[in-house]
Amino acid sequence: MAKNGFKIFDSDTHIGPHADVLEGYLSESDKRRLDSWEPWKFVDPRNGHTMYTRYAREFLRRLGSAEPEKEHKRTSRDRAVRKYSKEEEMPRPQAEVDPAERIKDMNHEGVDVNLTLPSSWFGTFTADEDVELEAAMYRAYHRWMADYCGAFPARIKGVILVCARDLENSLQELERCAKEDWALAAFVYAPSDFPLDHPDLEQVWAACQHHDLSVALHTFTASPPYAPGGQDTWDNHFLQRCAAHSWCGERNIAALIGAGVMDRHPKLRIAPLEAGHSWLPFWMTRMDEHAQSHAKYLPSLKMKPSEYVLSGRYFQSIEMSEGERLTKSVIDLIGEDILMYASDYPHRESWYPKSVETVMAWDLPEPTKRKLFWDNAVKYYARYSAD
Repeated sequence: MAKNGFKIFDSDTHIGPHADVLEGYLSESDKRRLDSWEPWKFVDPRNGHTMYTRYAREFLRRLGSAEPEKEHKRTSRDRAVRKYSKEEEMPRPQAEVDPAERIKDMNHEGVDVNLTLPSSWFGTFTADEDVELEAAMYRAYHRWMADYCGAFPARIKGVILVCARDLENSLQELERCAKEDWALAAFVYAPSDFPLDHPDLEQVWAACQHHDLSVALHTFTASPPYAPGGQDTWDNHFLQRCAAHSWCGERNIAALIGAGVMDRHPKLRIAPLEAGHSWLPFWMTRMDEHAQSHAKYLPSLKMKPSEYVLSGRYFQSIEMSEGERLTKSVIDLIGEDILMYASDYPHRESWYPKSVETVMAWDLPEPTKRKLFWDNAVKYYARYSAD
């Protein structure tokens, strides 16, 4: 594509997955396991696709109100697509099931590559006692991804989902999927109380390093497995959204870096996605301070936490709403080799079809823009090949 001479790698986009599509990739016995979920099936009126919203939290209080108010109810059933005016173009609804439709959106905006991750509702299976169903849904997702990405293998890529409650089978599935070229990273689905620095996940990090898979630390929100800060935001969705993403990113990188994961796996690459980016210099300084003042709470590290961020194995997607000034300040403080362009297509935060042109207009040197739009993402998603 090369918009204005720049190749564009969108490091964080989303894809359904729609339950009605995935059913075609489930065994008959697994389909029967879903029968009990029927009361929580939600049909999107725009396109007839289904999702499951079991265990989703409600947010009933408007800020300034003393009590919950039913009319302000918000659950995961609300579609995370911003309201478009009649003059604006919205993402094609069928793009989440038809890769050719997605390519049309990508071409229209000028994007060469999409890295896709499942939308937030899919984590609902982490909250259910049926671990076998959770793992089955992830396997179905992988088989579907092979087909979806395979239609345009140089332009659409995905992530391998890891069920933290069934690591033995998840590792077998990771080994299988790692042989396929659609998979660029692994994404661990773990219940809210299961820390990402848990020693049981060491075998996942080792497998990722062995297969050159990146570790995607995408944030969670209002659906299971729930983002940190989401449980204690006073029953208000505005507070939940403001707090959840950034705190989730901060927590996750502090846990993995502080636990010494990057020492034990020296070729492992990690990146928080959809967590914002302007907080990173502050967080690096704070981690350094507390790694020294509270050293007994973490193992001995070979470097300061901030040095892992600067090691060439750490990357972070941008949130374009943070804008030119904040992005330039981050680059001024920590360099131009970490941040990656991301749009969150097709969700509410996406500015489609103006995401690329918005960042393109920022006053950044040409070499910096090339790293932001392409080079850094290709270093992070190192398995990517256009061949």
